[in-house]
Amino acid sequence: MSKTLILSDIHFCRNHASVRCARKFRPLWKGCTALVLNGDTVEAHDSRTASLSSKETESLLSMAEQDGLQATLICGNHDPAISDTDYLWFCNERVLVFHGHAGFPQIAPWSWRAKYVEQARRRYIRDSGDGFEEQLLAVKKASLDAVNGKFREFRPTPLHMISLAIPASIKVFSSWLSFPTLISNWAEAYAPTASFIVTGHTHHAGIWKRKNRTIINTGCYGFPSHPRAVYIEKDVLSVYKIDVREEQYTLGKRYASWDLR
Repeated sequence: MSKTLILSDIHFCRNHASVRCARKFRPLWKGCTALVLNGDTVEAHDSRTASLSSKETESLLSMAEQDGLQATLICGNHDPAISDTDYLWFCNERVLVFHGHAGFPQIAPWSWRAKYVEQARRRYIRDSGDGFEEQLLAVKKASLDAVNGKFREFRPTPLHMISLAIPASIKVFSSWLSFPTLISNWAEAYAPTASFIVTGHTHHAGIWKRKNRTIINTGCYGFPSHPRAVYIEKDVLSVYKIDVREEQYTLGKRYASWDLR
């Protein structure tokens, strides 16, 4: 019987992240046949740690392969070129797994790049059309522009950047509040069969009900939330807290479970 583990927003070796060693994850996939890394596994935005972040990701994939798992990397906004995969469907297209940054027009509304990223995304959609695949391709291209430094000329001065800290924090909190509704609305327009949507991106873990959809965010491995793991076994979807014991991640309490048969 197949069993899939879904994790997100590891951001290996990011300065303020808590994950610098891939082997910490190994206990989580015991009994699993597949591993899905749902975006922002590699921290490609920071050139100082990008190489080390990629090496730890490769180490994680190697361990998963050694243990017989099929691993899939889904692109996030911090690692938009990590694979050709932007989403996965499960349970007869009732469960959509994607990073979630498509929900925000600006991808990351708290970033100084937000305005320029939104403009680029709109251009890409205007050129390609506005469907499910086209939306995600436009998001990937705009994210690549950000990672590759296309908007570098607009970067604020250090002093201006300091002045943006408080407004950016307000936008982060606002994004936490709006995210579930934005994702539900996005799915209604572009992925109407999805009744469960597994995301990351905002680093704010939670489970929310919006209309007829359940939005699941798996949080992150540093501030501001505890990480969560999602398992899909046959037609059962479950969400667990991730704890740390003896320098390894282990399963904590189960938050919720749904039988989708």
